Amino acid sequence: MGIRRKISLGFVIIATILLFSSIISLYEFISMRKSISSLISDNIASINTATILQEVTDEYNFNLLKGLSIDSLAQISDVTHDYRFSDYLNQVKDKFTTQEERMMADSVLYAYSAYMNLIKTAPDVWSQDYQSRRSWYFNRLYPVYLKLRGYIQGLTHTSQKALSENSQNLNESFYRSIMPGVVAVTIGLILVLLFNYFVNYYFISPILKIISGIKNYIKYRKSYTTSIDNNDELRELDDNIKELIDANKKLTKKEGQF
Repeated sequence: MGIRRKISLGFVIIATILLFSSIISLYEFISMRKSISSLISDNIASINTATILQEVTDEYNFNLLKGLSIDSLAQISDVTHDYRFSDYLNQVKDKFTTQEERMMADSVLYAYSAYMNLIKTAPDVWSQDYQSRRSWYFNRLYPVYLKLRGYIQGLTHTSQKALSENSQNLNESFYRSIMPGVVAVTIGLILVLLFNYFVNYYFISPILKIISGIKNYIKYRKSYTTSIDNNDELRELDDNIKELIDANKKLTKKEGQF
């Protein structure tokens, strides 16, 4: 193989490895960013929805307390005809990223159903005296409200936990995505060192030997004893120089005889 092909092949190998490793790193990073970013976005949506559910639940409870104190069924009617809670929960049900979140969301839904079913009995209770209404609220409705509130808080904590885990996965995936690039750079540096050794051993060193042999012959008339082991153009150059020096010796010897 000729010198030009050897050097060109070395550069092609290095460039190919760096190119493929860069493509792999870019693909891994894009895939990681899309998947993890989508999960994090879903986690944030879940947390925001849980916060809204908490606010709606507290609003329901406040309206019932107000109706209890003023002996009015209007607030109860407002609660039973308000579908924000179920609408918000249905909008986010496909965004739960873990089984634990989905189970907690089911618990919230069941607790909400129990809460609303109990509120539907309020008109019958409101026909009774204030003490009976107050007893019904604190002994029956309020514990259910607290349970619903607790499940909503549990959903919030579960979504926050999932967000934390996905954020950690994002960091790990980031390092995983850059590993091909790191490996490629490492391999590239190794190849550069090997290629540098190759160029020095098979190209520069033989040329320096040839130059040294020529100088020794010109200055000190020493025999040209340089030997090149390469099976390429440098070997051919070395052989041609030997022939030229041998021819020069013969010519010089003839001229001396005359």
